[in-house]
Amino acid sequence: MKKWCKGIVSCFLLAGLLAASFSIRAEAAGKTEKLGTAHFNIGILSSAYGKGPNGKQAVYAAANGDPAVLNIVDPLSGETIATHALDGAPSAWGMVIDPKGKVYIAGGANLYRYDPTTDAVTNLGRPIASETALWRLQTDQKGRIYGGTYPNGKVFMYNPETKTFRDYGQMAEDQGYSRSIAVSGQYVYAGTGVKKAQLIRLDPKTGKKQGIPLPEPYTSQQDVYDIDAVRHLLFVRVTPSNTLLIYDLKKKKWVDEIKNVKGSKVSSPDAKGRVYFNIGDELYSYRLKDKKLAATGYRESWSNKGFGWLNLNEEGFKGKSLISMRYNGSYWIFNPQTGKSRSIDSQIEGQPIPIQSIGRGPDGNIYTSGYLTGGFSKYSVDDHEFTRFKGFGQAENMISTDSYLYLGVYTGGVIYRYDPAKPYDHDPVNVPKATNPKALFSLKSEGQDRPFGFAKGDRKVFIGTVPDYGKLGGALTVLDEASDQYAVHRNIVNNQSVISLSYKDGLVYGGTSVSGGLGVTPSETEAKLFAFDPKTSEKKFEMTPLHGEKAISALAFDRGGDLWGMSPGKIFKFNPETRKVLAAKELFPFSWNGVGHYWRGAFLDLDADGCFYGTTLGKLFKFNPQTWETEVLETDASLFAEDKNGAFYFARGTDLYRYTR
Repeated sequence: MKKWCKGIVSCFLLAGLLAASFSIRAEAAGKTEKLGTAHFNIGILSSAYGKGPNGKQAVYAAANGDPAVLNIVDPLSGETIATHALDGAPSAWGMVIDPKGKVYIAGGANLYRYDPTTDAVTNLGRPIASETALWRLQTDQKGRIYGGTYPNGKVFMYNPETKTFRDYGQMAEDQGYSRSIAVSGQYVYAGTGVKKAQLIRLDPKTGKKQGIPLPEPYTSQQDVYDIDAVRHLLFVRVTPSNTLLIYDLKKKKWVDEIKNVKGSKVSSPDAKGRVYFNIGDELYSYRLKDKKLAATGYRESWSNKGFGWLNLNEEGFKGKSLISMRYNGSYWIFNPQTGKSRSIDSQIEGQPIPIQSIGRGPDGNIYTSGYLTGGFSKYSVDDHEFTRFKGFGQAENMISTDSYLYLGVYTGGVIYRYDPAKPYDHDPVNVPKATNPKALFSLKSEGQDRPFGFAKGDRKVFIGTVPDYGKLGGALTVLDEASDQYAVHRNIVNNQSVISLSYKDGLVYGGTSVSGGLGVTPSETEAKLFAFDPKTSEKKFEMTPLHGEKAISALAFDRGGDLWGMSPGKIFKFNPETRKVLAAKELFPFSWNGVGHYWRGAFLDLDADGCFYGTTLGKLFKFNPQTWETEVLETDASLFAEDKNGAFYFARGTDLYRYTR
């Protein structure tokens, strides 16, 4: 009877505590400063070659940014002829010039058109309401534009005469991406994938679809990433093997395959019937009539974002020369007849890039990385200045130890180590030779792609990852700082990604998300909390801390040794000894309805004052673990880090902000 009464009293006390603290205090007094744009990067994903607004030869290149920008460049000098913002588009994966010379751009979820005669861009709108991203574009002889989409792997057509879109639906069942597209004769060819690479032939008149089986052993490839139709041949690049498969449309069979081919395009033929593409970092020719493959000797073609032909009218550049824009905004020109080449730096300007991650370095300064085009920058807490480094990828998250900053980079789950005491030295073309940040290893062979979860302890760094496209099942990786040896523990929670980590007393605790890589439907319904012993490589337990929640994206210990965790809108307190959730509370309203995937969003950190600070759902907040009271310090805030002086840093799009208490 006494135990029963004691339990009732405890329940009433806890209920009273939570009820009294459910109100959220208004924004507290503090100083918020806009520090500036952390990243200005050039990232070219697509280009096209034709006549510019002055009637002369021009290169069209779309640079990622907020927003993306269409650049029109003089190929002879690299000078900018004109620029146009693609409002509403952060990137542009596809571009094509129609028979009338108009340029179409796949910008974000919208289709844009540039008219050289008026030097103006028109946003034609969103082809399909359900699709959030457009991929490659192609035109037919009538000027109709075709493109692929995500997340439902559809193909659309835009008819400029009727100014209407047509939705042809999903190309292959349960495939989220239609990345590549080509037109030959009366048919459209779409490359789909993520779960399985598939080539689909579409009749645009009837809408009928027919699969073209890939040859063995490529039926298990992940994506048909690129397609180019040249005369009667279809060039199909599949990933991750990076094999170029060649299909004869007349004979209706596969006739050749070429290994180690880089994307993203195959050129149109030269006067001798040869097309060009990259094998590794070298340019190769391929003769259509007899399938003869030959190295050109040109080894500066490391990045190909489209090919074109132009007349250079200079000594050594006889007839037409091949031109291709690189990812970094430079471009090269190669003459097949003489072998002479030239590399030119265009005047394309770096665009403001959204901040993807924020972290505090071992030197106490704040480091950031950018979205998609990457980038790496340092904000000096003492000098109040940015130092922006070039050539680095998209770091999903980062953590500092006593001497180093560790970064997890997408794609391929590459783990880098950066020493702030040494000069920056990073070559994106030759990553193995880069020394600072230095690539330690990649988790691509383990099927991992995005390192979001980080923790440290006992001279080890713990890394939680989201798997590759189309896959379920993340991993926990344990890196030993002294030896650089690491161990990967796949699928530590069945079919769930590991997105948050915290370490204490010899155990690493992890929070998961039911979301896997893009393009796959989760098999699980609730996120888990687990503990892992790195010495014995044993998972100690796994449990559901918040029923109905699909992600636990933040973990942190309080002074008393209890573990606190967060989903987007809720917080819970967990006792590691009893392995039970002591209490939970909703901090901010949130619904999982309509959420496609969730890898991160909540940040939680214990401060010297004994309170937790962090961000979630656009709010910078303070949470008192004694009273369960929450203060909203700022709104429109994402990501989180604290500097050596106790100030908080967060992002608003491309800009870094500081909040001082």
